[in-house]
Amino acid sequence: MSAEVLAERHFPAERTSPAEARRFVAECLLSAGEDFGEALVVAVSELVTNAVLHAASACRVEVCIDGSGVRVSVQDADPRLPEPRARAPRRVDGRGLLIVESLSDRWGVTPVPGGKVVWFELDR
Repeated sequence: MSAEVLAERHFPAERTSPAEARRFVAECLLSAGEDFGEALVVAVSELVTNAVLHAASACRVEVCIDGSGVRVSVQDADPRLPEPRARAPRRVDGRGLLIVESLSDRWGVTPVPGGKVVWFELDR
């Protein structure tokens, strides 16, 4: 997807960041006259939660949009690449990437200097 950057914002490595990122992305898209529904905000929340909890890092959230859909990228400062884990019945964590995978049309990870970018796309 080669899309125009609609907005980007940095979030600290704090517990409140996933909720703030959800609101930020939803407001960006609504101001552009777009609504991709709950799947988008849930996926954003999962990726920002991963950055805060697993990468222990502040993150940058970027929202891109074009005629085919939306792409949200979350960049953190941890170079370790995430991998979806098999569900452990008694664990309450470890399902974030599985959720992103099930909600999005595409997702992936791109290593960058000083960390990585985890992204997902939703088609119209």
